[in-house]
Amino acid sequence: MDSEGGIWLVDATGHVVYKMNQQGQVIMQLGTKGVSGAGHDTFNLPTDVAFAPNGDIYVSDGYANERVVKYSPRGEYLLEWGKRGSGPGEFTLPHNLAIDAKGRVYVTDRENQRIQVFDSNGKFLKEWAGVGGISALFITQDQKLWAGGALFDLDGNLIGRLPGSSAGAHGMAANDSGDVYSAQLSGSVEKFVTE
Repeated sequence: MDSEGGIWLVDATGHVVYKMNQQGQVIMQLGTKGVSGAGHDTFNLPTDVAFAPNGDIYVSDGYANERVVKYSPRGEYLLEWGKRGSGPGEFTLPHNLAIDAKGRVYVTDRENQRIQVFDSNGKFLKEWAGVGGISALFITQDQKLWAGGALFDLDGNLIGRLPGSSAGAHGMAANDSGDVYSAQLSGSVEKFVTE
């Protein structure tokens, strides 16, 4: 969900990202349904969507393309970055995105087993190498980053882990109380309660 209560869905095989209102009506669409590509209005198996504090929209277009695409809050194309590879700003499956309060963009570069950090215009800032093939990111209210089953501060220091199988999470969220929800590829969702 975005800060306005919009519900966002990524339809990877449909090559689109939808914004819906609380009644389930589509109120914005990014990409062209059923059309794969790497243009301003096409994706090729997109993987995630995230929102900057100013409302800008970022989409990781990662299963077949290797890029991050940035849009205005109204869905207007602004810019993109990335290409296949393992150097700074390059990706081998950019799977997830998270944006911190300063507008920095965190991208899981899953097959390169790292998280890359960029400014809001795609300038490479740093990488966190050796974190594994992560398929889930979430920034908490207190500006910590859940990456799979691991919790990091925004300098990349490991500060905690979830027990069990959550390292393989394919989606994550946390509520304002700090409870963590971990979506597994098996179709189950695990909930971890803050003590």
